[in-house]
Amino acid sequence: MKLIATLLLVLAFALSSCEGPVDPACQGKPTPDCFCPAVYDPVCGCDEVTYGNSCEAGCAGVKSWTPGECGN
Repeated sequence: MKLIATLLLVLAFALSSCEGPVDPACQGKPTPDCFCPAVYDPVCGCDEVTYGNSCEAGCAGVKSWTPGECGN
């Protein structure tokens, strides 16, 4: 019984940490060593995430965005 419970727990953890598919038209590779100015000028990425500015969106690998915060 403990074995089954452990296996179910491991399976639940593995499935919860999976990310959905990435749209290649929206997102590319993030740039980990990217440096952006500390200016808050929010943009809404094509991934529906609000970034502090367009530089931060670009560093995250987002290929397109619109001015302003994303809607809820």
